[in-house]
Amino acid sequence: MRKMTVRAAGNILHCCIYFAGMVERLEVISIFNFTPAAHTEVCNISVRDGIGIEGLKSDFITDLVVLRNEGRNYTCLVKGKFSDEISRFIGQFDLKLEYPIIFEGDTCQFSMVGSSDELFDIITAARENDWGFEVLSVQKYDPHISSVFSALTGKQKEILLHAYNNGYFDHPRKINAGELARKIGMHKTTLLEHLHKAEKRLIGHIIEQTG
Repeated sequence: MRKMTVRAAGNILHCCIYFAGMVERLEVISIFNFTPAAHTEVCNISVRDGIGIEGLKSDFITDLVVLRNEGRNYTCLVKGKFSDEISRFIGQFDLKLEYPIIFEGDTCQFSMVGSSDELFDIITAARENDWGFEVLSVQKYDPHISSVFSALTGKQKEILLHAYNNGYFDHPRKINAGELARKIGMHKTTLLEHLHKAEKRLIGHIIEQTG
C-alpha cells in the first residue's frame, strides 16, 4: 500500500470559493455524516482579520458550534448543505482518504491510501476532470506512523515535513530556522513556535502509546 499526498485546484474547490475572502485556512479534521444533501464535520478554521466566526454561516454552512477558540483560530463542529466533492470523487475508487483535508487560498491538500495502480487511476481521472492535481509525495503507507502524525494539526505536520526534507534536523543542519522560514514564507518566530508545539505533541503521543 502507498500513501499519496496531492494538492488540487479547480472544480473541486467550488464550494469553498465563497469563503476565500473570509478564511485564511480551513482544515477538515473528520467527517461524521455525509449525504448528498448535508454533512457534519469538525474543522480547524483560521479567519482573516476583522472577520467573526459567525459570519461564515451561509447556505453552505447552516450551523456552526465553536468547540475551541484561540485568537483568530477556531475548532468548530460544522453542519452544511453542500456536498463534499473530495469524498464523493474518491468514493468512486477503492481508496482511503486521510484527514486532514486542508483548504488554503485557491488550493486543497489531502492524502489517499491505496495500491500504486489505484492511485494512478485517480490521478488520471482527476486530470481528465481538469482538477489540476499536483502530486506532492508518494511513500509506503505505515499505519503506525499515520497514527503518530494524527496527533499534529495539518499546519504542524506540514512545517515539520518541510523542516525534515530541507535538512533542519540533520547534524550539522543543512538549513537554519531563518532560512527555512524564508523558504516557506513564514516569520521565524512563528516557524519555531509551530516546530516546538509539533515536537511536544509527537513526544507526548509516543510516551502515551508506550506508557
